[in-house]
Amino acid sequence: MQAKTTPATAQFERIARRNVTLPLVAGLVSAGAFVAFFLYFLQVMGWVDHTHLVIGRLNELAALESDVEASSRAFLLTGDPDQLAPYNIAKAQLDAQIDDLVLLTDDNPVQVERLKRLRTLQHGYEGYAQELVGTRQAGGDVGALLRSQLGHQLSGRIRSELAEAKDVEQSLLTDRLDSAHAVTWVGIGAYVAFIVVVFSFIAYAGRRDIGQLKADFGDALGASEAAAQDLQAQAWVVEGQAQLAQSLVGQQTLATIGRSVLGFLAGYLGPVVGAMYVRDDAGELQRVSSHGFDAGVDDEAVLAAARAGLVGQALRDGRLNHVTRLNGGHFKVASGLGESAPAEVVVAPVKNDGVVNGVLELGFMRPVGARDLEVLKLVAGAIGASVDAAQYRRRLQDAIQETQQLNEELQVQQEELRTANEELGEQSRVLAESQHHLEQQQAELEQTNTQLSEQAMILDRKNEALNEAQKVMQERAEELQRASRYKSEFLANMSHELRTPLNSSLILARLLADNAQGNLSDEQVKFAESIYTAGNDLLTLINDILDIAKVEAGKLEVRTEVTPLASLANGLQSMFEPLAVRKGLQLHVELAPDLPQSIFTDRHRLEQILRNLLANAVKFTDQGTVALHVARSGADAVAFEVRDSGIGIEASQQELIFEAFRQADGTVSRKYGGTGLGLSISRDLARLLGGDIAVRSAPGQGSTFTVRLPLEYRATLARQPVAMTPPSADRAPEVQAPAAPAAIAAPAP
Repeated sequence: MQAKTTPATAQFERIARRNVTLPLVAGLVSAGAFVAFFLYFLQVMGWVDHTHLVIGRLNELAALESDVEASSRAFLLTGDPDQLAPYNIAKAQLDAQIDDLVLLTDDNPVQVERLKRLRTLQHGYEGYAQELVGTRQAGGDVGALLRSQLGHQLSGRIRSELAEAKDVEQSLLTDRLDSAHAVTWVGIGAYVAFIVVVFSFIAYAGRRDIGQLKADFGDALGASEAAAQDLQAQAWVVEGQAQLAQSLVGQQTLATIGRSVLGFLAGYLGPVVGAMYVRDDAGELQRVSSHGFDAGVDDEAVLAAARAGLVGQALRDGRLNHVTRLNGGHFKVASGLGESAPAEVVVAPVKNDGVVNGVLELGFMRPVGARDLEVLKLVAGAIGASVDAAQYRRRLQDAIQETQQLNEELQVQQEELRTANEELGEQSRVLAESQHHLEQQQAELEQTNTQLSEQAMILDRKNEALNEAQKVMQERAEELQRASRYKSEFLANMSHELRTPLNSSLILARLLADNAQGNLSDEQVKFAESIYTAGNDLLTLINDILDIAKVEAGKLEVRTEVTPLASLANGLQSMFEPLAVRKGLQLHVELAPDLPQSIFTDRHRLEQILRNLLANAVKFTDQGTVALHVARSGADAVAFEVRDSGIGIEASQQELIFEAFRQADGTVSRKYGGTGLGLSISRDLARLLGGDIAVRSAPGQGSTFTVRLPLEYRATLARQPVAMTPPSADRAPEVQAPAAPAAIAAPAP
């Protein structure tokens, strides 16, 4: 028999169904919304952590860049290969670090392009640094590379790109933290509003069950508030990490890091007193910063107590220690109104890569909560990394300063040793010569001792004759010196006297050859040009004779300078190429790949030598090639070879051509012209520069003249030439036809 359903029963069932269905639906909807909100919040926090990771990688990349730059500069200063260890390690990690950053920032095309530019700049700086290191290892001069400012420009652009990348990530971090805060508060507000609306409706609809509804609403609201508080606590902790990271940005010292950390903790956790300790290079704790200390506290006593107490224990075991119910024996907090002791103390270690490198000691006037301890645990890694970075920068700066000081001391010592070695070498040479001379004298004395008594009279007569002969030789030497001086003065005066009217003749001949008024016939113009050409040849002869006179008199000054070999070769090629083309010859100028960039010598005299040799090669070659080849000759010299495919020189004539007013033979002289002074002057100039000229040749097979000069001119290598022998009757110079065109004015051999 079925029970009869009354209206009251139906109403009760309806209310019951409503009271069961509505809370169930509301709970499911709120649970789903909470799960969606929580997943979205985790996604936002994931991006925050991702940004922290990118910033950390950028800081590591900046540290590697600093290692490369500092290590390479330390090697350049000291030359110690051990200084290159950080350089090699950092260089091997840079590409992998940049690749990781490109993968981490693939959602940001601007950052990816910036990192690719950074990779290109880094490769450029590595090439520059490798060139510096290679030059320094080879013992070369790195001054030119350093003066180019290329390394400074590349490192500046690398730092600029890194700073811009950090700024972008820092801006993204701020935006994402703001988004997380906004999402947190919007979610909490929406959730609370939803709960209030739903349960208000349930309360309004179910007045007769208000007590139960109030209890249910209170439980649900309590759960919602607990969840909201949990989310708020997580956001608060994350915000604290972000704020601390911002305060630790930049290259700070340990003292500024301590002030930044304690200032952040004072504002975020509210300790009334605090101190930060750091492990020094000796392993001892040193206080780098403090907050709210009583001015009367003994610093040494505090440090000793800290090392022996909780601070030292935290440094050893790496565990956070929370001490409550203090008895007033710790630091006192003083103000203008009074003083008091902290109620609770937290001693928290700071770590980097699992190694404790510092301790935070904080005193609170309030109970310390779990989320306060969580913040301290989470920020310990960032603080420890900053401490290690600051200590590394300090040690690096100390090492660089010490290296510079040692380098200066080493240079002073090297200079002193060099001077001492030179003095010892000179003394040794003098002693060796004296010893050798004494040994010779001793041998001679031993041989002649037995004959001294018999030859005393003979020696006296010989001594008298020798004195007379010495007087005669001295007089003849003085006469030769006077004659040489008179000859040099005569040549100089005669050259001056000849050049004055000759220059006037050249100017007038040039004016006649130009025929500006057009009143001369072609034959008269040709005569004027012949006069001008012959006058130029005569002027060249006068200059050559004057050069020989200066060399013999020892009055030719050597003006040394840094002479770039490439510039010298290019100038000679541009000078002689038109003449070679005019004769249908091929002119080649070759520089060996292992040549130094420059030598230290008299460029003007070297060019004069090579111009003489190249002019001879072009003049005596009718077909084929003329080449200038420059290469090393041993470790400390350079060889300039002038080759031609001309008429060649017989072996019997190869020494005679270096005498003044001489050529291979009269026939050649008549055919090709010239004064016969060019090779004589060239050999004298080469010897004056510390080198010499050699010749290899065969008739019909061309000639090779080799000028060998030292890389660096030294006066001790220079050799004064033998006085020029005046030409005899059978060596009189013949009247030659004009040689080279006046545009080149090359001295003839």
